Amino acid sequence: MTESKFYFSGEKDVVLIGVKLPEDDITSINYSLEELALLAKTLGLSVKESFLQNKDKIESNYFIGKGKLEEIKDFIKNNDINAVIFDRDLSGIQERNIENLLEKPVFSRTEIILDIFNKRAVTNEAKLQVKLASLEYMFPRLRNRWEHFSRVEGGIGLRGGEGEKQLELDKRMVKEEIIKIKKKLLNVDKQAQNRRKRRQNENLVSIVGYTNAGKSSLMNLLSKSSLFVEDMLFATLDSTVRKVYINDNLSILLSDTVGFISNLPHSLVVSFKSTLDDVLDSKLLLHLIDASSPNMQSNIESVEKVLEEISARHIPALKVYNKIDLLENFNNAFKSYSDGVCISVKNKFGIVELKNKISDFFNN
Repeated sequence: MTESKFYFSGEKDVVLIGVKLPEDDITSINYSLEELALLAKTLGLSVKESFLQNKDKIESNYFIGKGKLEEIKDFIKNNDINAVIFDRDLSGIQERNIENLLEKPVFSRTEIILDIFNKRAVTNEAKLQVKLASLEYMFPRLRNRWEHFSRVEGGIGLRGGEGEKQLELDKRMVKEEIIKIKKKLLNVDKQAQNRRKRRQNENLVSIVGYTNAGKSSLMNLLSKSSLFVEDMLFATLDSTVRKVYINDNLSILLSDTVGFISNLPHSLVVSFKSTLDDVLDSKLLLHLIDASSPNMQSNIESVEKVLEEISARHIPALKVYNKIDLLENFNNAFKSYSDGVCISVKNKFGIVELKNKISDFFNN
C-alpha cells in the first residue's frame, strides 16, 4: 500500500529522478537536477541519490524504463527513502503506476515548487494564488490521483470513494472551488488596478530575476527597509513597493517581485497575474542576475522567457550583475558584463553606479 500524499514537513530522505531525451542537452539536464536538489533542500528534504536515465522516448505507463525503476526500488528499500521526486511532470496514470511499483509517494518538480509556494505564502492574496495553481494542476489528475487533494492547504472538503458518481461529484466540487477562488482574486486584481492607477505618473521600477539572485536584499539596501531575506529559493512571494531616493532630482517607486525559475509552471505564472502586473506597469526593469552562478546564462534566459510569457519584453531592462564579490576574476567582470552594471549588495559595492544608471534612464 502506498503512503498517503503529504505536504512535506520535518526531515525526510528522498531520491531524484531525471530523464534525458535525444533532443536534450546533458549540461542543462544535470543543472536541472541540481536545481531540483536545491528546491528539495528548501523544503528541508535530504537528497540521498539522483538517478538519470537516457531514453529515446517517454514510457507511457512508467515514464522511464521499468528496469530502472526496479533498480531505484532496491535503493529505496536499502536506504529507507521516504519519497521520490521526478524532474518533470508525470501524468496521473504514470504517478499511480510508479507509486504502486515503488510503494512510496511520487512527486513532480511542479508539485515541489507548489509546496514551496504554499509554505512561503503569507498574505491572503498569495495563499489564494497558490491554492488556485495547486487545484488547476491537480484537476486533470483527479481520476487517478484521489489522494492529491487532501494535500491542498486548508482542504476543500473532498471525500474519498470509488466509482464514476463519486468522481463526478469531486470534479464538480473542485470546479466550484476554482471558480470561487478566481472570483476572489478578481476582486484583489481590481483593488490592485486602482492602486496602480494612482501610481501611473510615478517612476515605477521593478526588480526581476531568477530566484535567490538577491532581489529582496537589493530592495532593502535601496529603500532602507527590512524585508524578509534568506539564502533559499523563493524566500518571498508577495510583491512589495517602496519609495527610493535616487538623487536630489529623482525618486522612484521600487517593486520587488516573485523570483523566476526554469520550467516555472504556467499555472503559477497565470495565478500570480496581479502580483506580476506591477512589472507590466513599470517604466524600467532591473534584471538582477547572480553573477556567481555557473548557470548564469541559462538563468537569464529563463527570466526572459517568463517576461515574454507575461508580455513584458518590450519594457526597457537594465542588467544588474549581483554577487560580484564572489567571482575569482573580480576585476575582469567589468569587461565581461559591460552590457549592465556590476554590484555586490552584500558589500554595498556599485550601488552609486546603479543609481546613476537609473537616473540617466529617467533623465534622457
